[in-house]
Amino acid sequence: YYEEKLPDWVQRFNKEKNVQKLIKDGWKTLLPIKQYTQSTADNSPWEGTLSGATSPTFPYDLNKAYAENKSSFRETPFGNTLTLAFAKAAVDGEALGNGKSTDFLTINCASTDYSGHLVGPNAIEIEDVYLRLDRDLASFFSYLDKKVGKGNYLVFLSADHGGAHAEKFMENYKMPTGFIPSITKALNASLAKQFGETNLVLGLMNDQVNFNNAEVEKSNIDLDKLKKAATDFLLKRDEIQYVVDAANPGTAGIPDRIKDMIINGYNRQRSGALKIIYKSGWLSSHYKTGTTHGSWNLYDTHIPLVFMGWKIPHGETNQTVHMTDISATLAALLHIQMPSGCIGDPITPLTSKVNP
Repeated sequence: YYEEKLPDWVQRFNKEKNVQKLIKDGWKTLLPIKQYTQSTADNSPWEGTLSGATSPTFPYDLNKAYAENKSSFRETPFGNTLTLAFAKAAVDGEALGNGKSTDFLTINCASTDYSGHLVGPNAIEIEDVYLRLDRDLASFFSYLDKKVGKGNYLVFLSADHGGAHAEKFMENYKMPTGFIPSITKALNASLAKQFGETNLVLGLMNDQVNFNNAEVEKSNIDLDKLKKAATDFLLKRDEIQYVVDAANPGTAGIPDRIKDMIINGYNRQRSGALKIIYKSGWLSSHYKTGTTHGSWNLYDTHIPLVFMGWKIPHGETNQTVHMTDISATLAALLHIQMPSGCIGDPITPLTSKVNP
Protein backbone atom coordinates (compact mmCIF):
# COMPACT_ATOMS: atom_id res chain seq x y z
CA TYR A 1 0.00 0.00 0.00
CA TYR A 2 2.67 2.48 1.01
CA GLU A 3 4.87 1.53 -1.94
CA GLU A 4 2.00 2.43 -4.29
CA LYS A 5 1.70 5.87 -2.68
CA LEU A 6 5.35 6.73 -3.33
CA PRO A 7 6.23 8.85 -6.38
CA ASP A 8 7.18 6.88 -9.47
CA TRP A 9 10.83 7.95 -9.26
CA VAL A 10 11.09 6.62 -5.68
CA GLN A 11 9.59 3.29 -6.72
CA ARG A 12 12.07 3.06 -9.58
CA PHE A 13 14.97 3.89 -7.26
CA ASN A 14 13.87 1.23 -4.77
CA LYS A 15 13.80 -1.43 -7.50
CA GLU A 16 17.36 -0.77 -8.65
CA LYS A 17 18.92 -2.89 -5.89
CA ASN A 18 21.38 -0.12 -5.08
CA VAL A 19 22.44 -1.64 -1.76
CA GLN A 20 23.35 -4.96 -3.37
CA LYS A 21 25.42 -3.13 -6.00
CA LEU A 22 27.32 -1.20 -3.34
CA ILE A 23 28.15 -4.17 -1.10
CA LYS A 24 29.00 -6.79 -3.72
CA ASP A 25 32.74 -6.03 -3.76
CA GLY A 26 33.07 -5.62 0.00
CA TRP A 27 34.77 -2.74 1.78
CA LYS A 28 38.44 -2.14 1.10
CA THR A 29 40.25 1.09 1.89
CA LEU A 30 39.98 3.71 -0.83
CA LEU A 31 43.72 4.42 -0.61
CA PRO A 32 46.65 2.15 0.31
CA ILE A 33 46.21 1.55 4.02
CA LYS A 34 49.66 3.01 4.85
CA GLN A 35 48.40 6.42 3.72
CA TYR A 36 45.86 6.60 6.57
CA THR A 37 48.12 8.70 8.74
CA GLN A 38 45.30 10.40 10.68
CA SER A 39 44.23 7.09 12.23
CA THR A 40 45.42 4.64 14.84
CA ALA A 41 46.51 1.13 13.82
CA ASP A 42 43.97 -1.19 12.24
CA ASN A 43 42.39 -3.53 14.82
CA SER A 44 42.86 -1.23 17.81
CA PRO A 45 41.21 -2.56 21.01
CA TRP A 46 38.80 0.38 21.29
CA GLU A 47 37.11 -0.31 17.95
CA GLY A 48 33.78 -2.09 17.63
CA THR A 49 33.36 -4.84 15.04
CA LEU A 50 31.09 -4.78 11.99
CA SER A 51 28.48 -7.55 11.84
CA GLY A 52 29.85 -10.78 10.42
CA ALA A 53 33.49 -9.81 11.00
CA THR A 54 35.75 -11.42 13.58
CA SER A 55 37.86 -8.29 14.07
CA PRO A 56 37.75 -4.59 13.08
CA THR A 57 40.18 -5.04 10.19
CA PHE A 58 40.10 -4.51 6.44
CA PRO A 59 38.87 -5.84 4.10
CA TYR A 60 35.23 -6.40 5.12
CA ASP A 61 32.81 -8.88 3.59
CA LEU A 62 29.73 -6.64 3.29
CA ASN A 63 27.54 -9.36 1.81
CA LYS A 64 28.06 -11.34 5.01
CA ALA A 65 27.55 -8.27 7.20
CA TYR A 66 24.34 -7.30 5.42
CA ALA A 67 22.96 -10.84 5.56
CA GLU A 68 23.57 -10.95 9.29
CA ASN A 69 22.37 -7.41 10.08
CA LYS A 70 20.91 -5.08 7.47
CA SER A 71 21.54 -2.08 9.74
CA SER A 72 25.28 -2.68 9.35
CA PHE A 73 25.09 -1.05 5.91
CA ARG A 74 24.78 2.39 7.49
CA GLU A 75 28.04 1.75 9.40
CA THR A 76 29.89 1.70 6.09
CA PRO A 77 30.73 4.62 3.77
CA PHE A 78 28.26 3.29 1.22
CA GLY A 79 25.32 4.50 3.28
CA ASN A 80 26.41 8.01 2.28
CA THR A 81 26.85 6.90 -1.34
CA LEU A 82 23.28 5.58 -1.38
CA THR A 83 21.92 8.77 0.23
CA LEU A 84 23.55 10.99 -2.39
CA ALA A 85 22.36 8.71 -5.19
CA PHE A 86 18.84 9.13 -3.78
CA ALA A 87 19.38 12.91 -3.71
CA LYS A 88 20.26 12.85 -7.41
CA ALA A 89 17.12 10.82 -8.09
CA ALA A 90 15.09 13.38 -6.11
CA VAL A 91 16.49 16.29 -8.14
CA ASP A 92 15.61 14.44 -11.34
CA GLY A 93 12.27 13.10 -10.20
CA GLU A 94 10.97 16.36 -8.75
CA ALA A 95 12.62 18.59 -11.39
CA LEU A 96 14.27 20.59 -8.61
CA GLY A 97 15.93 23.83 -9.68
CA ASN A 98 13.95 24.12 -12.89
CA GLY A 99 11.14 26.41 -11.72
CA LYS A 100 10.79 30.04 -10.70
CA SER A 101 10.43 29.30 -6.98
CA THR A 102 13.17 28.23 -4.59
CA ASP A 103 13.40 24.45 -4.10
CA PHE A 104 14.81 23.07 -0.86
CA LEU A 105 16.35 19.61 -0.47
CA THR A 106 17.89 18.34 2.76
CA ILE A 107 19.61 15.00 3.22
CA ASN A 108 21.36 13.24 6.08
CA CYS A 109 24.66 11.54 5.25
CA ALA A 110 24.50 9.51 8.44
CA SER A 111 27.22 6.91 7.89
CA THR A 112 29.70 9.24 9.57
CA ASP A 113 27.53 9.00 12.70
CA TYR A 114 26.99 5.24 12.72
CA SER A 115 30.57 4.38 11.81
CA GLY A 116 31.81 6.80 14.47
CA HIS A 117 29.66 5.11 17.11
CA LEU A 118 31.03 1.73 16.06
CA VAL A 119 34.76 2.42 15.89
CA GLY A 120 35.32 5.88 17.42
CA PRO A 121 36.88 8.94 15.76
CA ASN A 122 40.43 7.57 15.42
CA ALA A 123 39.97 4.41 13.37
CA ILE A 124 41.00 3.80 9.77
CA GLU A 125 37.36 2.92 9.09
CA ILE A 126 36.09 6.41 9.97
CA GLU A 127 38.92 8.08 8.02
CA ASP A 128 37.92 6.01 5.01
CA VAL A 129 34.26 7.00 5.49
CA TYR A 130 35.23 10.67 5.25
CA LEU A 131 37.56 10.19 2.30
CA ARG A 132 34.79 8.44 0.39
CA LEU A 133 32.22 11.04 1.47
CA ASP A 134 34.48 13.74 0.05
CA ARG A 135 34.55 11.89 -3.27
CA ASP A 136 30.78 11.29 -3.22
CA LEU A 137 30.11 14.98 -2.51
CA ALA A 138 32.39 16.01 -5.37
CA SER A 139 30.40 13.75 -7.68
CA PHE A 140 27.11 15.19 -6.41
CA PHE A 141 28.26 18.78 -6.89
CA SER A 142 29.47 17.99 -10.42
CA TYR A 143 26.04 16.54 -11.12
CA LEU A 144 24.35 19.73 -9.81
CA ASP A 145 26.70 21.87 -11.94
CA LYS A 146 25.45 20.08 -15.04
CA LYS A 147 21.82 19.71 -13.97
CA VAL A 148 21.12 23.11 -12.37
CA GLY A 149 24.13 25.17 -13.37
CA LYS A 150 27.25 26.12 -11.46
CA GLY A 151 26.49 29.06 -9.18
CA ASN A 152 22.74 28.49 -9.44
CA TYR A 153 22.40 26.43 -6.27
CA LEU A 154 23.36 26.92 -2.62
CA VAL A 155 24.73 24.15 -0.41
CA PHE A 156 25.18 24.21 3.34
CA LEU A 157 26.82 21.34 5.20
CA SER A 158 26.86 20.86 8.95
CA ALA A 159 26.42 18.21 11.65
CA ASP A 160 24.28 17.74 14.73
CA HIS A 161 27.15 16.76 17.03
CA GLY A 162 30.74 15.63 17.31
CA GLY A 163 31.98 12.74 19.41
CA ALA A 164 34.31 11.76 22.22
CA HIS A 165 37.35 9.56 21.88
CA ALA A 166 36.69 5.92 22.70
CA GLU A 167 37.07 5.17 26.40
CA LYS A 168 39.94 2.72 25.91
CA PHE A 169 41.69 5.23 23.61
CA MET A 170 41.50 7.90 26.33
CA GLU A 171 42.67 5.44 28.97
CA ASN A 172 45.60 4.39 26.76
CA TYR A 173 46.68 8.02 26.32
CA LYS A 174 46.26 8.91 30.02
CA MET A 175 43.19 11.11 29.51
CA PRO A 176 40.49 11.40 32.20
CA THR A 177 37.69 8.96 31.39
CA GLY A 178 35.38 6.30 32.72
CA PHE A 179 32.00 4.67 32.24
CA ILE A 180 28.86 6.16 33.78
CA PRO A 181 27.29 3.50 36.00
CA SER A 182 23.57 2.86 36.46
CA ILE A 183 22.65 4.64 39.70
CA THR A 184 18.85 4.91 39.60
CA LYS A 185 18.45 2.09 42.12
CA ALA A 186 20.98 3.63 44.52
CA LEU A 187 19.40 7.08 44.17
CA ASN A 188 15.94 5.68 44.92
CA ALA A 189 17.28 3.87 47.97
CA SER A 190 18.84 7.09 49.27
CA LEU A 191 15.65 9.08 48.73
CA ALA A 192 13.52 6.35 50.33
CA LYS A 193 15.44 6.75 53.59
CA GLN A 194 14.52 10.45 53.71
CA PHE A 195 11.01 10.47 52.25
CA GLY A 196 9.69 6.98 52.97
CA GLU A 197 8.80 6.13 49.36
CA THR A 198 10.69 3.56 47.29
CA ASN A 199 10.13 4.65 43.68
CA LEU A 200 10.57 8.42 43.52
CA VAL A 201 12.87 8.34 40.47
CA LEU A 202 11.67 6.72 37.25
CA GLY A 203 15.03 6.93 35.51
CA LEU A 204 18.09 8.98 34.52
CA MET A 205 17.65 8.92 30.75
CA ASN A 206 19.53 11.57 28.73
CA ASP A 207 21.40 12.75 31.84
CA GLN A 208 18.16 13.94 33.44
CA VAL A 209 16.56 12.94 36.73
CA ASN A 210 12.96 12.07 35.97
CA PHE A 211 10.95 11.98 39.17
CA ASN A 212 7.82 9.89 39.59
CA ASN A 213 5.59 12.97 39.60
CA ALA A 214 2.41 11.03 40.35
CA GLU A 215 4.00 9.43 43.43
CA VAL A 216 5.54 12.73 44.55
CA GLU A 217 2.13 14.43 44.38
CA LYS A 218 0.31 11.49 45.99
CA SER A 219 2.73 11.41 48.92
CA ASN A 220 2.66 15.21 49.26
CA ILE A 221 6.45 15.44 49.02
CA ASP A 222 7.99 18.90 48.77
CA LEU A 223 9.55 18.96 45.29
CA ASP A 224 12.28 21.45 46.24
CA LYS A 225 13.38 19.24 49.13
CA LEU A 226 13.33 16.22 46.85
CA LYS A 227 15.50 18.01 44.28
CA LYS A 228 18.00 19.03 46.97
CA ALA A 229 18.23 15.52 48.38
CA ALA A 230 18.80 14.04 44.93
CA THR A 231 21.37 16.73 44.12
CA ASP A 232 23.28 16.10 47.36
CA PHE A 233 23.43 12.38 46.58
CA LEU A 234 24.55 12.85 42.98
CA LEU A 235 27.27 15.42 43.72
CA LYS A 236 29.08 12.88 45.90
CA ARG A 237 29.83 10.78 42.85
CA ASP A 238 33.23 11.07 41.14
CA GLU A 239 31.88 11.13 37.59
CA ILE A 240 29.47 14.05 38.12
CA GLN A 241 30.60 17.68 37.79
CA TYR A 242 27.31 19.59 38.19
CA VAL A 243 23.67 18.92 39.00
CA VAL A 244 21.32 21.69 37.91
CA ASP A 245 17.66 22.44 38.58
CA ALA A 246 16.50 22.28 34.95
CA ALA A 247 13.64 24.72 35.50
CA ASN A 248 15.89 27.26 37.24
CA PRO A 249 19.40 27.04 35.75
CA GLY A 250 20.02 30.74 36.39
CA THR A 251 20.49 29.99 40.09
CA ALA A 252 23.27 27.47 39.46
CA GLY A 253 26.95 28.33 39.86
CA ILE A 254 27.93 27.05 36.43
CA PRO A 255 29.32 28.72 33.26
CA ASP A 256 26.81 30.77 31.27
CA ARG A 257 27.49 28.61 28.20
CA ILE A 258 26.13 25.55 30.00
CA LYS A 259 23.18 27.50 31.37
CA ASP A 260 22.21 28.59 27.88
CA MET A 261 22.36 25.01 26.62
CA ILE A 262 20.14 23.79 29.45
CA ILE A 263 17.63 26.57 28.79
CA ASN A 264 17.57 25.87 25.06
CA GLY A 265 16.98 22.16 25.65
CA TYR A 266 14.38 22.44 28.41
CA ASN A 267 10.71 21.62 27.92
CA ARG A 268 8.71 21.73 31.15
CA GLN A 269 6.28 19.08 29.88
CA ARG A 270 8.98 16.60 28.85
CA SER A 271 12.30 17.34 30.52
CA GLY A 272 13.54 15.88 33.77
CA ALA A 273 13.61 17.98 36.94
CA LEU A 274 17.39 17.85 37.30
CA LYS A 275 20.11 17.99 34.65
CA ILE A 276 23.31 16.03 35.30
CA ILE A 277 26.58 17.33 33.84
CA TYR A 278 29.22 14.61 33.81
CA LYS A 279 32.93 15.25 33.83
CA SER A 280 34.76 15.46 30.52
CA GLY A 281 35.51 12.11 28.90
CA TRP A 282 32.95 10.02 30.78
CA LEU A 283 30.83 7.83 28.51
CA SER A 284 27.71 5.71 28.71
CA SER A 285 28.53 2.18 29.84
CA HIS A 286 26.89 0.87 26.65
CA TYR A 287 30.01 1.93 24.72
CA LYS A 288 32.73 -0.48 25.81
CA THR A 289 34.08 -0.02 22.27
CA GLY A 290 33.44 2.82 19.85
CA THR A 291 32.01 6.02 21.25
CA THR A 292 29.01 8.27 21.76
CA HIS A 293 28.11 11.93 22.26
CA GLY A 294 25.79 14.18 24.24
CA SER A 295 27.97 16.34 26.48
CA TRP A 296 28.39 20.12 26.44
CA ASN A 297 32.14 19.80 25.83
CA LEU A 298 33.69 21.03 22.61
CA TYR A 299 34.52 17.52 21.39
CA ASP A 300 30.74 17.04 21.17
CA THR A 301 29.55 20.54 20.27
CA HIS A 302 32.20 22.00 17.92
CA ILE A 303 30.78 21.12 14.50
CA PRO A 304 31.51 22.13 10.90
CA LEU A 305 29.43 24.68 9.01
CA VAL A 306 30.19 25.19 5.33
CA PHE A 307 28.27 27.30 2.81
CA MET A 308 29.00 27.08 -0.90
CA GLY A 309 27.53 28.27 -4.17
CA TRP A 310 24.87 30.88 -4.97
CA LYS A 311 25.77 34.34 -3.57
CA ILE A 312 28.36 32.89 -1.17
CA PRO A 313 31.65 34.86 -1.09
CA HIS A 314 34.94 33.09 -0.62
CA GLY A 315 36.28 33.29 2.94
CA GLU A 316 36.05 32.06 6.49
CA THR A 317 35.26 33.44 9.92
CA ASN A 318 36.33 32.78 13.49
CA GLN A 319 33.20 34.32 14.96
CA THR A 320 30.99 31.99 16.98
CA VAL A 321 28.03 30.73 14.96
CA HIS A 322 25.43 28.09 15.71
CA MET A 323 23.43 25.59 13.70
CA THR A 324 20.35 27.66 14.60
CA ASP A 325 21.85 30.46 12.48
CA ILE A 326 21.39 28.43 9.29
CA SER A 327 17.69 29.16 8.79
CA ALA A 328 18.20 32.85 9.61
CA THR A 329 21.04 33.06 7.07
CA LEU A 330 19.02 31.34 4.35
CA ALA A 331 16.09 33.70 4.99
CA ALA A 332 18.40 36.71 4.74
CA LEU A 333 19.90 35.45 1.47
CA LEU A 334 16.41 34.89 0.03
CA HIS A 335 15.06 38.18 1.44
CA ILE A 336 12.15 36.44 3.16
CA GLN A 337 10.78 36.40 6.70
CA MET A 338 12.64 34.16 9.13
CA PRO A 339 10.69 31.11 10.38
CA SER A 340 8.44 31.81 13.36
CA GLY A 341 10.49 29.54 15.63
CA CYS A 342 13.89 30.86 14.53
CA ILE A 343 16.23 31.70 17.42
CA GLY A 344 19.36 32.21 15.31
CA ASP A 345 20.91 35.22 13.61
CA PRO A 346 22.11 35.73 10.03
CA ILE A 347 25.81 35.05 9.62
CA THR A 348 26.85 38.51 8.50
CA PRO A 349 30.03 37.54 6.58
CA LEU A 350 27.70 35.61 4.28
CA THR A 351 24.90 38.15 3.99
CA SER A 352 26.42 41.64 4.32
CA LYS A 353 27.45 41.86 0.65
CA VAL A 354 24.32 40.35 -0.85
CA ASN A 355 22.31 42.74 -3.03
CA PRO A 356 18.49 42.59 -2.98
